[in-house]
Amino acid sequence: MYKKITNGVTIGFVLLGLSTCLGAAEVGNEALIEKVKYNYRLIGTMNNPPKEVQLAAVHKNYRAIQYINNPDKEVQLAAVNQNYHAISYIKNPDKEAQLSAVNQNFYSIQNIENPDKETQLSAVKQSHYAIRYIKNPDTEVLKLAQIKMLEK
Repeated sequence: MYKKITNGVTIGFVLLGLSTCLGAAEVGNEALIEKVKYNYRLIGTMNNPPKEVQLAAVHKNYRAIQYINNPDKEVQLAAVNQNYHAISYIKNPDKEAQLSAVNQNFYSIQNIENPDKETQLSAVKQSHYAIRYIKNPDTEVLKLAQIKMLEK
């Protein structure tokens, strides 16, 4: 790229992918996708990155979801499908993302602040122990957990 870079600030801009600060033309989606494929954390330095860029970052590493403000439903689902731990990084996860995480591992319900009834039921169907991790369980979910405990 550059044979000799002596200015530390310039190095920082290049490493962070902030080439617009160096006077370059506006960066296209393809260039942004390449940047997040190289380092998924760069998604946090971008203001309102396009959905394709968000998906590329999440496909690189599910932890990229923590650097995205208000991720789209599709982006949430992509992260959770990669690893159910991604649900812990999503502030208000979509119902589908909640279900996907819980279907992979019922323990992930402990990382969902307000799981909906269907998600609660899914977790308790897997194991009655899931009831321990639900803050305000639905009455139907409580009954199911009791039934499952008596079956053991």
